[in-house]
Amino acid sequence: MRLVCLLLAASLGAAPFRGSVVSVDREAGALRLRPDSGAEVVAAAGQGDLEIGWAGRPVRGELVESSGRFRLERIFPEDPAVLSEMTAAAAALRRDTVERGRLVARAEGDYAPAFVLWGQDGAPVRTADLRGAPYVLNFIFTRCKAAEMCPASTASMAGLGKALRAEGLAGKVRLVTLSFDPGHDSPGVLRAYAAASGLDPEHHRLLTGDREMVRDLMRQFGILVLEQDGTLVHNAATVVVSADGRIVSRRPGARFDPAELLPLLRRLAAPR
Repeated sequence: MRLVCLLLAASLGAAPFRGSVVSVDREAGALRLRPDSGAEVVAAAGQGDLEIGWAGRPVRGELVESSGRFRLERIFPEDPAVLSEMTAAAAALRRDTVERGRLVARAEGDYAPAFVLWGQDGAPVRTADLRGAPYVLNFIFTRCKAAEMCPASTASMAGLGKALRAEGLAGKVRLVTLSFDPGHDSPGVLRAYAAASGLDPEHHRLLTGDREMVRDLMRQFGILVLEQDGTLVHNAATVVVSADGRIVSRRPGARFDPAELLPLLRRLAAPR
């Protein structure tokens, strides 16, 4: 019950914000915002959002006021063309999920489901962007405190990133992490999480986006997520996808030994 109260308290005093970022002051740790209606306001922002910058871009988020000071949290892009593309992709995935019925989870040999999501740099990431090189995919949410779940999965992915660099495979094998808590895990939150977790910023993409699309992706990848007692209860897996988009391997569980994946990844990354 205590965790429920903490999570609810975090949203008190927050108001939805839609508008644009006029400028970024990294030294002051603040964004100058122009809402769709009303006067400009200066708001603090997290380190991840300050690094993204957002200057000149339409965004949405939660504007939190405390003692006359503002902070913009959970910032997402509001680029109309990309949002339209995401809506169409989410609708297509929804239809596919319904048509698959009870046997919705994709197996080894199946193509990975198509998506359009936001990366930790605030840019869209499409399934097509990942084609041409194999990738390793895991699933987390940044608020997870269960040591043997998301933190263990993230540590394994960080270890895999180091092993790929040592093997000369960085860039030839992509690493991808998908958050199943898109209400909280905005691009800026994921960027800060990646930095704190030692993930390779150049070769590791962290993804978030439309809640319905993320829900259907979880189902199709066989990840079950339930909200219970104010947090998320879930299983875990690591999925290896080939350069042409087929699921090659699905390993249940959060933790894995990077050395065990290297022979498969060497083979998948070898020139053909």
